[in-house]
Amino acid sequence: MPTTDTFLSVSNVRKQYATVLAVSDISFHVARGEIVALLGPNGAGKTTLLRMLVRITRPDSGTIKWDGADAPISPMALGYLPEDRGLYQDIPIRKTISYFARLRGVPAPQAAQRADEWLERLGLSDRAGEKLGALSKGNQQKVQFAAAILHGPRIAILDEPFSGLDPVNQEAFLDIVRELRDAGTTILLSAHQMSLVERVADRVFVMHRGRELLHAPTSELVSGGSLHDIYVERVRAADTAWAAAQGVTA
Repeated sequence: MPTTDTFLSVSNVRKQYATVLAVSDISFHVARGEIVALLGPNGAGKTTLLRMLVRITRPDSGTIKWDGADAPISPMALGYLPEDRGLYQDIPIRKTISYFARLRGVPAPQAAQRADEWLERLGLSDRAGEKLGALSKGNQQKVQFAAAILHGPRIAILDEPFSGLDPVNQEAFLDIVRELRDAGTTILLSAHQMSLVERVADRVFVMHRGRELLHAPTSELVSGGSLHDIYVERVRAADTAWAAAQGVTA
């Protein structure tokens, strides 16, 4: 269960690219051992925000604190699944997974063992020697996910973890996310699959055009209907309000 012990604190973070205000004064926190879902339509600023958390890019203003400190989180403590997959297509998948484990501080023999364990769990043992590029999109997603979390990170930042997966594998990933949480990992995930988010997230934070639209416990939101329906209603209303303010038709 989540605690009141804040592990990640984001305060008034802002990021602008030329004329586009990607993230506008966003503030929220994630408690240790909590699962928070970062939601929003395409272009809402979610990926920009996640990239600032892991310091791929820097905010123009505002603060990001890990465990109360302004310093970036250690790579050994972080599991990051990016939206843009970046694994080498011509490297065998077993070698890929063990390599990323070693990068996160797992000793070589143990890294190889963990790679084998994850390949078996994900149904890829018989393809361990194949190059990543030979796999389907869904199977590549499995490899990328394993590479992000097999070292047991203190926090996992997962950008579209369910993308490209069939329903059976989505369920498998939900189980893994819960297991990570139960082992003490704090989780911040971005996803479009509202039915999955509703089942796993403690809280949701919805962005719209770079700004906060909604922030509440999941249980509180779904007491009045499904997360999908509430999300669609609020985003459509925000789109209509924005269009009216701009003098255009939504």
